[in-house]
Amino acid sequence: MKLGEIYLRGSAAIAKNIHIGIYYLRLAIPKDHGRIASCFAKNLSLREIVDEDLIIFLKRAAEVDEIAKLKLSAWHFLRCEPDIGAYWLRRCNVKLIEQSEINIPQELSIGRILDSLQAIQVLDPGDVSCIVASEARSELDENRLDVSIKIISTLSKVRLSVSPDLALHQLICDIVAYAEKYKHDLGSLPTSLIEQSLERCSANGDLNACHLLGRSLAGYPCGHLPANRLVRSQNLRKSVALLLRCGDAGMPIAWLHLFRICSDYRSSVANPTMARFCLEKAAKQGSAEAERCLGIIILRESFDVGTMANGMKLLHSSAGKGDSFAKALLSSFVLPVIGQEEEAQAVILEIQRVSPVLAMRLRLARAFGLTKLEALSMNIAVIIRPWGLVLERNILIAKRKLSEPRAIPAINSYAMSCLDMASNLYLSKSQDSSIYEGSFRARSLQLRRLLQKIQVQEKIFFSTASSQERDAIRVGSKWAKMQKDTLNAAFLDQSFFEANNCN
Repeated sequence: MKLGEIYLRGSAAIAKNIHIGIYYLRLAIPKDHGRIASCFAKNLSLREIVDEDLIIFLKRAAEVDEIAKLKLSAWHFLRCEPDIGAYWLRRCNVKLIEQSEINIPQELSIGRILDSLQAIQVLDPGDVSCIVASEARSELDENRLDVSIKIISTLSKVRLSVSPDLALHQLICDIVAYAEKYKHDLGSLPTSLIEQSLERCSANGDLNACHLLGRSLAGYPCGHLPANRLVRSQNLRKSVALLLRCGDAGMPIAWLHLFRICSDYRSSVANPTMARFCLEKAAKQGSAEAERCLGIIILRESFDVGTMANGMKLLHSSAGKGDSFAKALLSSFVLPVIGQEEEAQAVILEIQRVSPVLAMRLRLARAFGLTKLEALSMNIAVIIRPWGLVLERNILIAKRKLSEPRAIPAINSYAMSCLDMASNLYLSKSQDSSIYEGSFRARSLQLRRLLQKIQVQEKIFFSTASSQERDAIRVGSKWAKMQKDTLNAAFLDQSFFEANNCN
């Protein structure tokens, strides 16, 4: 025990080493617990006691030791537990302030008590922020956010000789992130301290801090927290720099915020080219919202089937991730087909017994809204894509506009299964597989005879949409005009940002 005490204090012959000293003293605990506790209280600062998790020994020593009482009182005051702190202070022989102020500890008297404890060297001024950060971190780890914020508020009641350390700034950033995620209030945490902490942690490369500060400086809320609760003023240029750092680190939502900032013509950092670049980066990183918006832009500007196919591929990817707007937009490219699904499937099964390839054409026609000419004349082995069909120019259609190529997406699981079946049926055959189907006229005649035999009308398989409807889905500008309301709602609507402002 004597050796452990020497290691705690240090001497001319033995260098101070707290860890070794604690180790030796712990070995002697069974023999003299009270004396060991007093040794810890006398030879260790309050910060060292907190860091080494020796508070239980401080409480034991406080029953008999004056310095332990003062340190335990300081610990409770820093934890924003003034009633308990006042209790231990009343048991001390040292009277720091008037008894009436101790009995009713107000904010002013708490600050005076802490200042007095610093003056008599019970509490090291440089350790205050570290102790507060350690205690507040413990409470946050236990999901007690309100208590953690209350403990940090102690810093406003005491004069600090040094600025808060990085651990406290990191804790405050974590508190803001926790409050955003679980929709908690930040209580009495000062905006200036929050902004200072976000600045400090951002400078050290903390991505969450960069994201929080970047959104706030742009005026965007962080979840339910308004921007003015985190920062005192906006700064778009700084916001762009911070969000760029987040985007480069693999945060797709940051690219979307950059797109929103740069695409706003009223902004001081407006840049349409940069906005498009940011949207492409977000889409490349797999953001469903970015894929949807980029797909809309491409489709709206397209005049050929290749460009439309690229836009449709992005929309299909977004829809596959559960984006409801993308699903609605994809459905607008599929022409309607009348008739009951059960009846159509029963007829297809009948036809499949006679001609599997003809049955496959009927499945594709119903799943993708094809006209009779399109369904019976298309070269299935060439038009299949992983996300749908890209029909070639049809020379059998007299009207030039209606004969142009068009892209059609798969809008449900049935359409995707039809693609898989067609791919297995056609791509597994030889190059001369078309000889088994015959010409367009032969297919049409075979279909007519089979339907007459079954006594079913062909309209339950093929779309009968008007020429205007068919033409509108071939040109991006016409399609965009027809879907104006849906596009306005789908193109980065405000509800998206409110729902996705979390990390």
